[in-house]
Amino acid sequence: MNKRKTIYKGFNKRRKTRPIQALVITASICLISGYGIYKIKDSNILENVSKKVSFIKLENPFKKDSDFLGYEDYKIKPQTNDKEVVENVENKKQEKKEVKEKEVSEDVKLARVEPWSIYTVQVASVSNDKDLNKVETQLVEKKIPFSVVEIDGAKKVQTHGYFDQESTRSHIDEVKSIFPDAFLSELKIPVLAIEYTSKYSYVESITKQLNSLIKNFEQESAFWQSSKENVDIKKYNEILAERKEIVSNIEKEGKKIDYSEMDVFKDNLLSYTKNLNEKMEMALKSANDKNYNVSESMYLSSMQEYFAFINSIKKV
Repeated sequence: MNKRKTIYKGFNKRRKTRPIQALVITASICLISGYGIYKIKDSNILENVSKKVSFIKLENPFKKDSDFLGYEDYKIKPQTNDKEVVENVENKKQEKKEVKEKEVSEDVKLARVEPWSIYTVQVASVSNDKDLNKVETQLVEKKIPFSVVEIDGAKKVQTHGYFDQESTRSHIDEVKSIFPDAFLSELKIPVLAIEYTSKYSYVESITKQLNSLIKNFEQESAFWQSSKENVDIKKYNEILAERKEIVSNIEKEGKKIDYSEMDVFKDNLLSYTKNLNEKMEMALKSANDKNYNVSESMYLSSMQEYFAFINSIKKV
């Protein structure tokens, strides 16, 4: 019985040592394999075999090859994280925006109304209505054409406004006999320049009509310079008929303005054309009644109001 126990004890002892032996053997194999792979990695064995046997192409899977084709060679971009993706999208949006802005800037045009001047005989510069009424009463009694324009807070009473300086100068002595302090004055109307795109092409049409209006004023200026004694009513009617057509065209194009940045321009423009129509009606009626000084006063007032209109736009 004791002998059998001894045999069993030996057998059990051998069973316990087998897992340990297996572990040792496995570890040894791993070490040998790792060392072998390391040696092959840094050796030229595979290359030498490949050179000797031409139809066999052996590549060392562990060797770093400088000719390796990376992502860029195949036009493939490596996967990026979310932040990089967002940045790429934003960059593309910015590029598109810049292209669009460039296209818009290339489409921008400039509409221009030329600057011009008229010369007047200024008789007074007043700041209160009482003094103004006194001056106006004297001018009406003497049938001298006049109009009032406000400049820098003061009301300038001006008479005989013409494009030609010498024509205005010829009236100074006449006016000075009533207002000794009268002098030759120049009313400068500044240039009007407006940027626009093809979408707002009506802006160009408006500026062209305004330039035509200035030419029409110049025609009337020449008319009054040469028609003091014998007024040609027919010719005068033709000048005002042309002006009516110009003003009508300005109103038509002005009403098309639908750009919020030009609301002030639109409102002031249409207000000006409305007043022009009223002045033309009064001028025609007065001319037919041979009250030519009133007709000429309406002409001067129309030009002064144009001056005020342009300045109202430039202040916006």
